[in-house]
Amino acid sequence: MLPAEIHAKPDLCDDDCVPHYAKHQSTSHLALSSLLFIATFCIIFLGVLQRLFPVLCGAGRRHAHHENRGQRRIAAITFSTIFGATGVLAELILCEVSEWGEASARKAGFQSCVWVLMICLVAVAPSLELHSLVEGSRISTWRRRYVILFEVGIFGAWLWVFWSLGDRLPIRKADQSLWRNSTRTLREECLARVGVIGVSLMALLSGFGCVSSPWHNFTVKARPITEIDISRAQGGLGATIEMLETKRNRMRILEKKIRDKKASQEGLMSKVLSSIRGDADAQEHAVLAKEVSGLETMRTSLAAEFAELQRRLLSEQQAKSLFGRVLQTISYGFSVYCVYRIIATSLAHVPHLHRNKSSFSQSDPINNVLAIIAKHWDPHLDRVAWSRQIGFALSGVIIAGSLNSAMTTFNMLTRAAPGVMGHAVGGENPNLALFVSQISAVYVLASALLLRSNLPPHMSTVISEALGAPLDPAFVDRWFDALFLGAVGLTLVGMIIGRKSGWWGGAGKDYPFCDEMEQLEAGKRN
Repeated sequence: MLPAEIHAKPDLCDDDCVPHYAKHQSTSHLALSSLLFIATFCIIFLGVLQRLFPVLCGAGRRHAHHENRGQRRIAAITFSTIFGATGVLAELILCEVSEWGEASARKAGFQSCVWVLMICLVAVAPSLELHSLVEGSRISTWRRRYVILFEVGIFGAWLWVFWSLGDRLPIRKADQSLWRNSTRTLREECLARVGVIGVSLMALLSGFGCVSSPWHNFTVKARPITEIDISRAQGGLGATIEMLETKRNRMRILEKKIRDKKASQEGLMSKVLSSIRGDADAQEHAVLAKEVSGLETMRTSLAAEFAELQRRLLSEQQAKSLFGRVLQTISYGFSVYCVYRIIATSLAHVPHLHRNKSSFSQSDPINNVLAIIAKHWDPHLDRVAWSRQIGFALSGVIIAGSLNSAMTTFNMLTRAAPGVMGHAVGGENPNLALFVSQISAVYVLASALLLRSNLPPHMSTVISEALGAPLDPAFVDRWFDALFLGAVGLTLVGMIIGRKSGWWGGAGKDYPFCDEMEQLEAGKRN
């Protein structure tokens, strides 16, 4: 009787024992339930592919090389895929919090989005960025085999650093390992590391934004921009691009002549005599290569300055309207909050003021008030946990709100180091677009991991199964505040040095186009 009773026990479980998502295993039902998420992905994918990627990647330039078109297509697809999966992941988080939609569709959507983002963030996007940097450097002049070996070696080093990150940070327990009775999968291990990287990037960027916005609103006083400044900048940039195209065409002609000449020199004596006498075409090609490099640097600097002048002229025109004055008032209020954020975060780590170890998210009154409001909406919520979540969300608001000032600072850095910035993110280089998509993705992933820690158990079933173990909240607080204050200090020092050194862009007392235009006119006369 006992064995029969034991075997009969599984039959006693009715539908209440089965999870909700396990009741609907039909593929057609799952596809119909996921139509909204699929439509969201397609809309975001096509939207950013047609609108955002050309703006960030400088599409439409006539001097684009044929061999770079394939790389640009792959980068565009990767960029759009990351943004599409990120948008769907944010939608899934909202659906999970509100418990809207089929749980089976939410679970499948979470798993699909996380897998797509892990592949793109860890492998595809870094390899594209690495290849783009190598193509824009002198390494591209090596033999093709050595270039490939170099890229493979650097990419392998990146994977090793990424994986070793888990052994240096408290993102898993000591008895949890991927290869020995692991309780985590490869996806969860990668997700934990990406979450730490996301928190780090948000801390650095929010610290950068907290300094940039008050700096530009309260310290920078430049003269108004006129249409004459814009036309002069546009003329200088156009002349530089024209000269660059002319010299590039001349280089292509010389390269063809040199190849034809080498093919015709079959005898040993002709090759020896040619090497002794020297080749005028090769010497001219070397001179043109140096001139092209200098013109590319000048083009990067002039393009950054032209973009800054256009942005400032548009801001000055908008400031004359009622809507512009309202935006300016909001901008000043936002700058005041940034200053408050810096001071409050610094004071939160002063030992004499806080005997217990606290962080900004735990001691900030704004976060606590918003968390109390959220707790009033649902008494089961953890006020301290939601205070941390709100603080992380406000960091995203800081980055979005300081985007205008950050672009000004970015243009300043471009003028200070046009060669480096031009190879990194200039021209048809897709690195800027890929970096923007990576920032958006890691921010949403880090928010999802923190939200996984803050939601009550009855509201986080699907997201817990999809994302695995959450980040350690105490570690997130300490790590975020340390990187935030470090970014604030470095940004402030860099801006002071830039202002003292005359790197600061804008048509102010010393018009930055004077030196470039004099060099340009001298080059045209030559």
